[in-house]
Amino acid sequence: MAEIGIFRLLKRLVVWTLIIGGCWLYFTNSQIQAASTAMIWNFRQRIVNLIGNGDDTSTQSLNLSDSSQKNEQTSQQKTDSTTIPTNGRWATNTATIYVNTGNKTLDSAAQSAIQQWNQTGAFTFRPVNSSQQAEIVVSAMDNDSTNAAGLTKTSSNSINNHFVHANVYLNQRYLLDPEYGYDQQRIVNTAEHELGHAIGLDHTKQVSVMQPAGSFYTIQPGDIQAVKKLYATN
Repeated sequence: MAEIGIFRLLKRLVVWTLIIGGCWLYFTNSQIQAASTAMIWNFRQRIVNLIGNGDDTSTQSLNLSDSSQKNEQTSQQKTDSTTIPTNGRWATNTATIYVNTGNKTLDSAAQSAIQQWNQTGAFTFRPVNSSQQAEIVVSAMDNDSTNAAGLTKTSSNSINNHFVHANVYLNQRYLLDPEYGYDQQRIVNTAEHELGHAIGLDHTKQVSVMQPAGSFYTIQPGDIQAVKKLYATN
């Protein structure tokens, strides 16, 4: 009986050691956190697909706060209306991304925006070949019921506030309509702005790609420093 008691005690010690060790690794290793959250997201997406609810906007918009703001410069200019929580970010300064808007102009703008952010060295978007492989998915919407020329929705891990997934939408209703005056550069700026939200940046009134209007400035030195500060500790 004594041997059985000792065996049970050792078994419990091993189990608790594994639990404590696993928790320590999770909270001290950003790569393990990223892999864990990605695994959870993929498992969740499979469950969603199995029950036939591929939209899943209730969870993806969990950290989305809309504030419909009108651009004061012109009544026809549409603004970005997404505000990402200031404590939102990925576990590391890299994320996989998939672009498929169904429109060559928007696809090209998104790809240019990805290249521009990657060239800063502050954050790296790694293109993949399918939405199932991607942590960030860029697609199009056609919606005139909002003032948003772009929209970003994120889901995050409630334990550490790290992003698990992000959906970036470029609103072709405004971006592709000549009436609203978006040339290719301003469409690229809009894509850069939305990717800034997907990185974790909030709006600012400074000269920045993250101004609420979202299309008048490309990535600025201050934006690069903001990203580096956000990811200074992984």
